[in-house]
Amino acid sequence: MLELKQTQKLSPILTQQLQQAIKLLQLSKLELVEAIEQEIKENPILEVGEEQAEEQAQETKDDGEEIAELLDRFSPSEEFSYREEKEYPDYENIIKKPSNLRDYLRWQAGLANFDQNERLVVEWIIENIDDNGYLAYPISEISKSSGFSSESLEEVLKKVQKFDPSGVGARDLKECILIQYEALGEKDALLEQILASYFELFHHNNVKGIAKATGYPLDEVKKVFEKIKGFDPKPGRNYSDEYTSYIVPDVYVIKKEDGFEILLNDDDLPELRLNRYYMGLCRDKKTAGDTKKYIKNKLHQAEWFIKSIQQRQRTLYLVAESILKFQREFFEQGLRSLKPLILKDVAQDIGVHESTVSRITTNKYMSCPQGLYELKFFFPTGIDKDGDSPLSTNVVMDLIVEIVKHEDKKSPLTDSEIMDYLKAKQNINIARRTVAKYREGLNIPSSRDRTEQD
Repeated sequence: MLELKQTQKLSPILTQQLQQAIKLLQLSKLELVEAIEQEIKENPILEVGEEQAEEQAQETKDDGEEIAELLDRFSPSEEFSYREEKEYPDYENIIKKPSNLRDYLRWQAGLANFDQNERLVVEWIIENIDDNGYLAYPISEISKSSGFSSESLEEVLKKVQKFDPSGVGARDLKECILIQYEALGEKDALLEQILASYFELFHHNNVKGIAKATGYPLDEVKKVFEKIKGFDPKPGRNYSDEYTSYIVPDVYVIKKEDGFEILLNDDDLPELRLNRYYMGLCRDKKTAGDTKKYIKNKLHQAEWFIKSIQQRQRTLYLVAESILKFQREFFEQGLRSLKPLILKDVAQDIGVHESTVSRITTNKYMSCPQGLYELKFFFPTGIDKDGDSPLSTNVVMDLIVEIVKHEDKKSPLTDSEIMDYLKAKQNINIARRTVAKYREGLNIPSSRDRTEQD
């Protein structure tokens, strides 16, 4: 019996164009400039120039060609506020170290669908993940420190273990490999058997022992050994902050008498136009059909490329505008006023999907009166404050800086004492280990190393 089904499929060309548009969203400014230069090399229709596409459309209007209709639909740039004279931040403000592993995990947590209670739990999980990506303390110990049940911690840990990099949040090497294996979505009976029952033999590279115990041929066991060795035993090691990168802002927030103004940094972004020679060939009735077809195809690609750049700039502007709306107190008062914020809030505010906000905040920086910040900085997770709304992790770190700044230099506060101070003076309930992690992240030495001798 024949059965008819109606389905919708995107054409390969459209799929490729959508992929290009998505890629442009997440490119940094320097990468975008490189992408434009590459597109100009590959598409002869595109070139750099000052003339507007609307003028070219007017020239072709009388010909009644399809290209005239296409040209009417776009212009090389949208109307956004740009700075006539840009005042770049001081040199020291354009040097930023990349985020460490825990910052990267917090950013992903902001994208995940956690409820309010889970967001507090995930912060405890993340703060107990070491630089190699492993959970440094048993769940029972974290439960005792945090006050959350082992069950709720286990449940959230499973979600964190699905974050990038694959294998993060594992409690040992065996679990780390298992997480990476499951992420591949493959099925390998021998590999699963080795992990479940013969991991010690694998750990001691005992190929013959596993072959004998499982009954599999030696060659097959060797192949699985190589597959297992291909997994990363330290998934967090690529997220160290031992190097320095130099960046320029993608967007400015300027303080004015009547409020704030948002300006996109369009320096080095060329004005694109369509090549007159090829446009003339397309209009010429003597031009061969295959040539016209080629030119029209490249014209469609050029149109999509320019529209994708416009959409990127528009989305960047709207996201910056929404961040200013949600974090206005930060821009007016400073770090202590930064609030917990999730990607979903901004996505709903500007009417796009969370993944769009995630992509446009990747590798983008904002210069504002408070300094230069990566856009994802404005999406901190919350830390519980007794009897009040949660504080962002950035605020707590700032408080630790202030506490250390005013401590007795001859008898500096230990991490436990800082923890007690935050609890007593600010109603902030965090673990000693969390204080230590924040202190280390702020490059503040231990109390012993901060002691000043007479």
